[in-house]
Amino acid sequence: MVGMVVKQSRKEVEWRQRLARFATCGQQIKSFCKAELVSEATFYRWRKQLAERGDATPAVGFVDVGVMSSTPEAQSMTQDQLASAALEVRLDLGDGVVLHIVRR
Repeated sequence: MVGMVVKQSRKEVEWRQRLARFATCGQQIKSFCKAELVSEATFYRWRKQLAERGDATPAVGFVDVGVMSSTPEAQSMTQDQLASAALEVRLDLGDGVVLHIVRR
């Protein structure tokens, strides 16, 4: 039984390290798993399991927020006018952390 606990602990360490590598690699899950020689299902299972215990490195990567729709005013603006238009983005990152970017 002790050997089983050690083996599980080693696996957890390996997966924490793997998830940390994924968080900084910039790859999609499919290509990352192929390079690491692990299945996507196993990747998702370990990420969920460790996240539930608070042990996982948060997933970092590209987040597609979609396309901003153009207003009629924006459609009639020149490129220079669009470049100088105000932009405000507010992202709630969790745990009380808010990223607020304003461009005027």
